[in-house]
Amino acid sequence: MKKEVKNKLFKGFVRQNKFLLGAMAMGVATASIVVPVTTETAHADYKTPFKDIKKTHVYYDILHQMRDQGIITGYGDGTFKPDVKISRQHAAVLVQRVKKLTPKVGIKAYKDVPKTHPYYDAIMQLQQTGLIKADAKGNFNPDKELTRGEMALILANAFDLKATGKHPFKDVSQTTEEGKAIAALYEAEITTGYDATTFKPNEPLSRAHYAVFLYRALNYEKKAEIQTDIPKMSMDMSLDDFQKVVNNDKSLYDVAPNDKVTEFAFNDLRFKKLLIEGQQYVKKTNFKYKEAGAFIHLQEPNWINTLPPGYLSTQIGILLNSKTKDMKFSIDYTSENTVNLTLQLFNLAYPELSSLESKIKESAKEAREAYAKEKDIPAGEREFSGNVTIEYIGDFKVRFGTGQRLEYFWIEVQKNN
Repeated sequence: MKKEVKNKLFKGFVRQNKFLLGAMAMGVATASIVVPVTTETAHADYKTPFKDIKKTHVYYDILHQMRDQGIITGYGDGTFKPDVKISRQHAAVLVQRVKKLTPKVGIKAYKDVPKTHPYYDAIMQLQQTGLIKADAKGNFNPDKELTRGEMALILANAFDLKATGKHPFKDVSQTTEEGKAIAALYEAEITTGYDATTFKPNEPLSRAHYAVFLYRALNYEKKAEIQTDIPKMSMDMSLDDFQKVVNNDKSLYDVAPNDKVTEFAFNDLRFKKLLIEGQQYVKKTNFKYKEAGAFIHLQEPNWINTLPPGYLSTQIGILLNSKTKDMKFSIDYTSENTVNLTLQLFNLAYPELSSLESKIKESAKEAREAYAKEKDIPAGEREFSGNVTIEYIGDFKVRFGTGQRLEYFWIEVQKNN
């Protein structure tokens, strides 16, 4: 969960934060669920904060805002106990309270959940949806710790999430019900995994982490509702409709309100492919469009340029020359993910130049290794003197590489006169 917290903690919360959609009742007493409108104040002063949630805690503001608005309650001793593992019964109560669930199967009593159980109604409503299943002996095991895999099954089903692709986790099957649920959460960006290649489906889930996943699911649902009026992307769409996408699709675009898509760029077939069909590649990453005019500016959250001062001011920049229609890609070559995404977009715009992919990738790798080795050595004293290469293919002259100063890496495509 560490990486999830660092990489995508409440994605969209800081930027949009119009709706605080969370629901928890994991203390001694349970609270009514409400959906308030709020704004976030970083590390504000709260009356009687949880004794075990310090200001340095990654969830400090979120948990206290939710508590102060009556969404969650802590324990009687004034603590929240964020690291305590959440039980199956409490997880059932929470999802039942924030979702109107539709029964799909007949009711079937659990042997260890009598009608006198305090959470009987919530558990049985979930049972009828197929979200919570009995073990081989017909028990629900209400006090048993909820696992990450079970969390994925509950949320994917409760929020009706379906995957169109695969997840990247080596410790989870792609074909099981649990694997498909995890893929759905991954695709909706509700989870990024325990790390890049593992999910740890059998590991118990803490109270705080269950809140993170539940919040993301609710936030994803709200964004989906907001974006229902966004035009569908297609190569034959109008410029006005594309502008609506740029202004309203906050999951992919983070542009200035007055940023306008230029007509000449939109009408250039190669550049239009990058603007429209290029989204299929960008959506598989955590990059966002910071500009989408005659200059495409792609950047990951919290990106900081560590290269020497120079031309580069964006992680990936793609510039269309309005007169010559030549195109230039400028990238931060120190990230292999950045190079890979750039090459996908380069091949999309210039499929006839795809044979250069391996050479460009190797050139970027050489620059990356040189920078790691010699970044603290003055440019004039480095062994690396640059690796700019020029290739002629068909009607095109392609220039790629980086200079001795290692300021940035570029791919420049010109019509060969």
